[in-house]
Amino acid sequence: MKYLKSYQQFKESIVIDLQFDAIDLMESLSIWNDALLKSINAEELDIYDTLKLPKDFYKDRLDLDFLKDNVEFINSLSSVALKKSEVNNTDDYNTFILKPCKFMFIYGVDSNELENPIYILFQTWNDILKKWEEVKFYKVGDDVKKFYDKLSSKTIEIIDGDQNYIYNSNNGSEWILQNSDKENDIYQKTFRKGEFDKLLNDRKVKVTII
Repeated sequence: MKYLKSYQQFKESIVIDLQFDAIDLMESLSIWNDALLKSINAEELDIYDTLKLPKDFYKDRLDLDFLKDNVEFINSLSSVALKKSEVNNTDDYNTFILKPCKFMFIYGVDSNELENPIYILFQTWNDILKKWEEVKFYKVGDDVKKFYDKLSSKTIEIIDGDQNYIYNSNNGSEWILQNSDKENDIYQKTFRKGEFDKLLNDRKVKVTII
């Protein structure tokens, strides 16, 4: 089947074990930031040392909305033969992410944005403090396509006993069975979100984002 071929291409995934506690599926699928960065083998670095930034000037200013238009930041990148991308926001993607994130890629000065970036600046929203956390800076260690694949993933695998069921969603509110030969009275062709959450919690299964 076609889905089996594409499934084998995913080397990493998030596994959610529903065997012990009833939890909201979409809330669980939102645990995602670390997986995004892990998908490209991101290695956290000191942004000041790497990009030669003056700490006094950038203290409390490490925010992507500030950096994107800051002349000093752009000049600092140029001085070490680098350039930046535009700021991207995960809210602009149809993903499972419920906790907003922003990111900016850093490229070699002669590179185009079709090439792999060298670094990524990553920022997440803090729901408790109601503000953006300080930017974190990482070296990109793998193909950035994996980052976008993970970011836009809308497919899960359910393991129930010795059987697996692949469901896909375009919006998180309706789920459609992909390996349709396994449709049965329990695992139907289509589920609405509420029905799906109840099924998975009642069955106490494992869910893997792929």
